[in-house]
Amino acid sequence: MRLKKKEKKEYRERCIFLKSGWKDKITLLPKELQAKICIYTWRLYWRNYVPLTAKPSSWLKSANYVKKTLWEARQKNIHFLHLPFNTLPENRKWIMGCQCDFCQKDNEITIMEKHMHSLIQHRNSNYFTDKVMPYETTSSWNERITLSGETFVKVYDPLCGSYKENKFTKKLREGYKFEFSYIHQ
Repeated sequence: MRLKKKEKKEYRERCIFLKSGWKDKITLLPKELQAKICIYTWRLYWRNYVPLTAKPSSWLKSANYVKKTLWEARQKNIHFLHLPFNTLPENRKWIMGCQCDFCQKDNEITIMEKHMHSLIQHRNSNYFTDKVMPYETTSSWNERITLSGETFVKVYDPLCGSYKENKFTKKLREGYKFEFSYIHQ
């Protein structure tokens, strides 16, 4: 009978030990072992810890998307207003020289009217910025070429895709390969 009481007591102690938290269990261990467990735990923690300053910002993904889209728009000669994050598709209107799908498939403005805009732009280089596009002061997007540092950079060409387009620019846009050579005399 005594054995059974002793077994019941051990069983209760085991149940209490299993129900108690890790903190209580670790306090039952010798101090040297507690110190080693503490060191091991902190090493694992710092091994997996990434500080907030090392993590990329939450806005970085969208900023990279905007930069990439602007770069591709300059390369393909797509106007700033026709980028996916600027204008709703139902509010888009044809813009002279824009090479986006909307402007390429637009049938609201006749081909003759588009040619007239191109002819006027060819004769007067300020026509597009002064008459066609709304006036703005903070952007150089409607300019054909702008100064960036010490070099000139192509921004937007309103004659792109028309019969008055510069042949050299057209070949660059279409990926034509150029060979440059310098012959010193």
